[in-house]
Amino acid sequence: MSALDALLDRLPRTTLVVGKGGVGKTTIACGIAARLASRGDETLLLSTDPAAALASTIGAPVADRATPIPNAPRLHARQLVAEELRTEFLGRWRETIAEIVDRGTYLDRADVDGLVDAALPGADEIFALLALADLLAESTVYERIVVDTAPTGHTLRLLALPDTFRALLSMLDLMQSKHRFMVRALTRRYRRERADDFLDDMRARVDALRAALSDARSCAALVVTRAEPVVLVETGRYIESLRALHVTIAGLIVNGYAASRGSSALAPVAELDPSLSRLWISRAAQPPRGLAAVEALTASASDAPPTAIRELETAPRGPSLSTKTLSQLVRQLTVVAGKGGVGKSTVACALAIAAADSAAGDVLLVSTDPAPSLADALGESDAPWARADVEHRLPDPPRLVVRQMDATAAFARARDEYRDRIDALFAALVGRGVDIEQDRAILRDLMALAPPGIDELFAISILGDALAERRFDRVIVDPAPTGHLLRLLDMPAIALDWSHRLMRLMLKYQSVVALGDSAQQLLDFAKRTKALGALLHDPEACGVVIVALDEPVVRDETERLAGAVAARDMDVIAIVWNRLTRSATSATPLPATLAARQFFADEASPPPVGAASLRAWSRGWREHVTTS
Repeated sequence: MSALDALLDRLPRTTLVVGKGGVGKTTIACGIAARLASRGDETLLLSTDPAAALASTIGAPVADRATPIPNAPRLHARQLVAEELRTEFLGRWRETIAEIVDRGTYLDRADVDGLVDAALPGADEIFALLALADLLAESTVYERIVVDTAPTGHTLRLLALPDTFRALLSMLDLMQSKHRFMVRALTRRYRRERADDFLDDMRARVDALRAALSDARSCAALVVTRAEPVVLVETGRYIESLRALHVTIAGLIVNGYAASRGSSALAPVAELDPSLSRLWISRAAQPPRGLAAVEALTASASDAPPTAIRELETAPRGPSLSTKTLSQLVRQLTVVAGKGGVGKSTVACALAIAAADSAAGDVLLVSTDPAPSLADALGESDAPWARADVEHRLPDPPRLVVRQMDATAAFARARDEYRDRIDALFAALVGRGVDIEQDRAILRDLMALAPPGIDELFAISILGDALAERRFDRVIVDPAPTGHLLRLLDMPAIALDWSHRLMRLMLKYQSVVALGDSAQQLLDFAKRTKALGALLHDPEACGVVIVALDEPVVRDETERLAGAVAARDMDVIAIVWNRLTRSATSATPLPATLAARQFFADEASPPPVGAASLRAWSRGWREHVTTS
């Protein structure tokens, strides 16, 4: 029996394929699903990653409904599409939700409709959660389900969402209870309504999913990693987080292993949870494309590190780039974007170092990714600042300040401050002999209606304050990978609409209680959001640097990303083609209409970590020169 088949025999019905972006999750998920189907199991390959790489990897179309894969009997694939799931959900439940809010607040129905519509755009995690809950509850269609997940931070958010969504349901139930009380007061009886069915249905689905995710007999995670320093550090944190969420880990897959890196690469892998079984997959000469190639690569997995050495020859160095040329790629606000695992954080650090080396004032390098890697790339994974949302000035270069923002915690603090103010205002009413308990509870929990993703926007909007206060000459942002970055870029308009509607709701309560600083807090957020939206669309002040690899799946996503950024009226400053080897000393650039400047960056072995190494590596980039 092969090492892969032995692993598959131990897996429960549902397998979550998880890991840092770029480690090969999609390839591994496709290979495992194909192998399960070829063994005779009716198998569903499901992607929750908004980057949507299944079709490129399989080499066949993948729809938002489960469809059979050609030449692969018993294998179906489905790409969860947030917009489609949202449309389906609202088609069934929008009127019910609006009716609950209408009964439970002082809003007019027109305001209610607007608030419901404003609260749900971008809620890809919620809709993915409900779709996953339905699939795990269905026991008759598929014998096996393999889930290709989004990169670390957003998958952890998805797995933790049952508790978050429960909070939203509790608020809606509080609004509905106000209606139940009024009906009983007037008629002395209450009959269940569609709204009660909705709340019970949602609670049951979420509770069932929470139970399934923590049941080793029904669900387990396969963690995919690479034997690279930055990846292994994040993988260790990921394993700890999965255990904290009570998700069973069935094993560790070390993908793309190159024996030429020797024992120095094996030691950090051995330090990852020794209790986990391991499979090793050798680095492929060319990235596999098409289901047959993917299945063959996955089937080659062994339970010991490969010993065959294939040299990783780095490309010859070209003329060094000047610090000035590199710093020209950094504007007042620069977003470094790309698919997970392409080296986005490494490039962001290199650009920030070049900008700080040439800047007259301070430069801020900040991560808004839920799973930040700046400290790892800078060689400071164990530093105190790496575990706290604080600004930290590096000794080299001295003008560079680094921060790994915890967007969820930042928004939670703002939400808690808002709740404390509401409690204080209503406490004053109680002191005067008035207590409107339900209104207090509803008003203090209004933030539960915030659109998912607003926490990241809240965090990044704070950066606008830093620029406006001229504390930093330039800010470089290392955001989440492609799919969630695009959501973030769309969020200013969504959040501005939401905050205006929430402000209207709060004004309705002015007859009950003077909201004072609570309303001002929301107004300040709206002002920051509006200013950030304007900055993002100012090509003189802001732009996007896209990091890519010259691999088919990554090229496809890079082209889509460059087009999506341009469609949002943002400027693509440059594309950096990363990790080029001697056999491919330059990538085929994308059309100049997508990016006027494109650079080639060598693969470094070992990968650059620390300021000195990053500085030397980035000066070896080569700029593509168009010949006419």
